[in-house]
Amino acid sequence: MLEVFAPPGITELLDYATLRPETGNFITPAMRKREDDVVWSIKLQGQRIYLYLLLEFQSSIDKGMPVRMMQYVAALYDHLVRSKAIDLADGLPPVLPIVIYNGDARWNHSPEVFDLIQPHPAVLTEFQPKLKFWLLDEGRFSVEHLEGLHRVMAAIFRMEHARDTEEVKRAIRYLGQSVAQSPYKQTIDKAVMQWMGYRLSRKMPDLLIPDVDDLLKGTEMLETNLDRIRANAIAEGVLLGKFEAEALVLQRLLNKRFGPLPAEVAAQINAARPEQIEAWLDRVLDAADLAAIFQPKQH
Repeated sequence: MLEVFAPPGITELLDYATLRPETGNFITPAMRKREDDVVWSIKLQGQRIYLYLLLEFQSSIDKGMPVRMMQYVAALYDHLVRSKAIDLADGLPPVLPIVIYNGDARWNHSPEVFDLIQPHPAVLTEFQPKLKFWLLDEGRFSVEHLEGLHRVMAAIFRMEHARDTEEVKRAIRYLGQSVAQSPYKQTIDKAVMQWMGYRLSRKMPDLLIPDVDDLLKGTEMLETNLDRIRANAIAEGVLLGKFEAEALVLQRLLNKRFGPLPAEVAAQINAARPEQIEAWLDRVLDAADLAAIFQPKQH
């Protein structure tokens, strides 16, 4: 992710051999529910810096995200000081806050906390907090751009935002190819495939997900299952379209013969099953009134 999506000018300065996960809970008590956020450290030109990754899996955009990130960074610094992981005589280590956002709408708010502060006299400016996070808005990247990168994270971003079954199939195939070509295949393949199964089960609850070992052999079985879901959806759509058309024809014929329909009759038609609509259509031309259609005499 850092190699491909880090802020400009940073990627080539990072020493990836020094990357390590940092233990400890850096979340303030008020934000305890966000314990799944991730802190790593890495050396940049010989200096160890901290990467705060905020995995923001929400459908709505949070305008107050800079305030939350400021709290998280402050909690990280507090932890480092209290645990004596750093010596304040050497200064606080730099932090790169990263928000990974996977919502459908594009993020359109500032990542800078200073931009949230009300207009104020210039004399106060130097006393206002300044913190900015690096935003990774997954949906902002085009399919063409992601496909050209040939990286696993690019494939994950593409799959997160696939819009239909055909696009999901292409994204799955691309993800499988990206994992197979990765120099880290042996360490990431099972984790990536587990993630893919989890995400697909959330996106498409009816999809039969092969187990991880089968997915590692290839994605053909998964693509076949997707084709089956698509075929079923098309068939259901055709039937639904036919039913809606028959209901519309019935209402038009009734309007032509008997004038505007009472609200209860229209509601009865909208709630009816397909076979009932067909029965009413059979009666509409010979009926003397609405009652003869909807309340026929029993013989």
